[in-house]
Amino acid sequence: MRYLFVGLATLSLLSSLNTFTQKILGVVIEKDQQGKELPLAGANVYWIGTTNGVTTRENGVFLIDRVAGIERLIVSFVGYRSDTIHVHDGSNLKIELKSDQYLQEVVVEGWKPSSRVNLTSGINVVEMDEKELFKAACCNLSESFETNPSVDVAFTDALTGTKQIQMLGLSGANTLISIENMPGVRGLAASQGIQFIPGTWINSIQVTKGVGSVVNSHESIAGQINVELKKPQESDKLYVNGYVNNTGRTEANTIVTAQVSKKWATTFLVHGSMRPLEIDQNKDSFLDFPTGQQVNFINRWVYNANGWLGQFSFKYLNDQKVGGQVGYNAQRDKFTTNRYGLEINTERLEWVGKLGYQFAAKPYKSFGLQVSALSHAHNSYFGFNVHNANEQSLYANLIYQSIINNTSHKFKTGLSFLHDRYIETLGINTNTSLNDFSRTEQVGGAFAEYSYDDLKKFSVVAGLRMDYHNLFGFYWTPRLHAKYNITEGTVLRASFGRGWRLANIIAENSAFLASSRSVVFSNRQTNNAYGFRPDDAWNFGLSLQTDFSIDYRPGNLSVDYFYTDFSNQVVMDWDKNAQEINFLGLRGKSFSHSIQAQVDYQLARRLDLRIAYRWLDVQTDYLNGRLQRTMVPRDRAFVNLAYKTKNNWSFDWTLNRIGVQRLPDMETNPVIHQLPPQSEPYYLMNAQVTKDIGSKWSVYVGGENLNNFTVSNPIVAANAPFGPHFDSSMIWGPVFGVTVYAGFRYRVK
Repeated sequence: MRYLFVGLATLSLLSSLNTFTQKILGVVIEKDQQGKELPLAGANVYWIGTTNGVTTRENGVFLIDRVAGIERLIVSFVGYRSDTIHVHDGSNLKIELKSDQYLQEVVVEGWKPSSRVNLTSGINVVEMDEKELFKAACCNLSESFETNPSVDVAFTDALTGTKQIQMLGLSGANTLISIENMPGVRGLAASQGIQFIPGTWINSIQVTKGVGSVVNSHESIAGQINVELKKPQESDKLYVNGYVNNTGRTEANTIVTAQVSKKWATTFLVHGSMRPLEIDQNKDSFLDFPTGQQVNFINRWVYNANGWLGQFSFKYLNDQKVGGQVGYNAQRDKFTTNRYGLEINTERLEWVGKLGYQFAAKPYKSFGLQVSALSHAHNSYFGFNVHNANEQSLYANLIYQSIINNTSHKFKTGLSFLHDRYIETLGINTNTSLNDFSRTEQVGGAFAEYSYDDLKKFSVVAGLRMDYHNLFGFYWTPRLHAKYNITEGTVLRASFGRGWRLANIIAENSAFLASSRSVVFSNRQTNNAYGFRPDDAWNFGLSLQTDFSIDYRPGNLSVDYFYTDFSNQVVMDWDKNAQEINFLGLRGKSFSHSIQAQVDYQLARRLDLRIAYRWLDVQTDYLNGRLQRTMVPRDRAFVNLAYKTKNNWSFDWTLNRIGVQRLPDMETNPVIHQLPPQSEPYYLMNAQVTKDIGSKWSVYVGGENLNNFTVSNPIVAANAPFGPHFDSSMIWGPVFGVTVYAGFRYRVK
């Protein structure tokens, strides 16, 4: 078995949180009595004289940042003799630990939550690893947060099955979703994009509340979700996953990794899924989910030679959905009143490249270039509403980093460029002329970020961006993160900064298309784009994390508060008239308060508890005055229990209580087509059982919404889909009841 891909040791720097920071790749092993090499999972690897360290993965592999001026690593594991390794520049390490012969019996017991805050990071980042993702089926990114209380996922309407995230009570478009710190889910992909990232492709997820680093982008307002995909230097040689549920949804995923030569390695990631069955569980004549299929493919290559590190990948996606009334046939019924139907067809091509150089004698000094190009075609109709759009995008980011005098003072600086060309048209009820929103956007930027860390108690990260938008001029983006270690296990953090972004108001709010509402634009601010200036907000955050022990069992408590204040925003007003959707430039205030407390605790050996509670106050000045934001729960309570037996059975159970949500005012509708002023609170319960069979096979069965809660009559005027009151966008809870699924995983390490 090969544990290392020789020559790829520092390549991961191109896709880590601190892109282009030099890293060391290695593997820790032991030998059995026959001399066979076996990986040591959970071994500690840290730089001598520091607290900077990592633990090895299941395959014994570790990846650790270089620390300038320190060349010795300590590798330790209970029951084995510790070893000190001298690290040369660009080293690939293979470390054998030998059993301590003086120990007759060794009991190794350690604990850390599978979703946790990185206490050594200068920025408040919650890391979710593979252990966390395996608690649920995680068929795509939108379903990867079922066991994470920081991110909410909700349906946008009752017809398309589209899910959207919320963070700090704000819609997903206010959260920067990146793929290995490059643009991921944005532009035309804002609505559907999180469903285009298969869960089995994900290696880890990093969630940042509030503003992130200025190095990555100016677009994060509520936070950043960074997704790390499977990489050649860390992936299994073969990984196969299959999934099926009681709605007929079927998925298959295959990941194959090969070491082509000493300099080249490649990974193929293939996904196919389909939903062939027409299901109308609530008998309202509309499908609960659209039928359709998706094909998704990535081929990643990595290369290392003469100090230059390179990576590039090709991506292709084709996704097709057909929905509406039961028995809808597009060839027969499209644009007629026979039956209401919809189609959403997406085709996406993408190329990503990264290139970096490390200075051999100065591990703290490096530069790198990130480049991506994509073509995204989106064609859709909802009854008589037609939305067609094409996007061509180019992104480049050049980063240089070094130190000032010593390694306590570091800096990053660079230049970025973003080019987006949109050809976009919208037709409402086909009786009105098409609205043409085609445009070209170009944003050129420069940034600098300074970091100070005394390696004991205090660190600070201060950054500034200056960007020029070809349609809206100059924007400056300051951001500040500070961390203070009150004790070894207690950390206080504060953050502050600005974020701004130009909203793609149709793609980001496509739910209104599945209704009879007409579109109105109010308080337009410019002649460019849709007539509105970019969303612009300041975010302030304060958080406290502390480790504790009760009855000799470890735990962790975190409490955070975030306040987001918009100085400008495109507001979507559902309340002024139930037959209209009104987009308007912000007049007055729009803000969000978010308070969350979370406890992770080991109740007993191999039994973990996670409980959390979040309270939200999200208000906006609408045309009818200041109101709570619609479809945003006022609070959420969360409980997760995870238990793993000695013989490799895993049991996971999650309960969510979703609080009251304000519903849009529909007084202009007839009484029979009106909604109550607010929703009722409800519970969602999920569970999964997994059995690991040997080192290669795993099988799992599970259920979602096991308490079978559904929204009664989720579609307004479902009996008259072509009438003036039809609306499927007033959805505040599940449309479908219990979902039962089963699947398997097969992996060769």
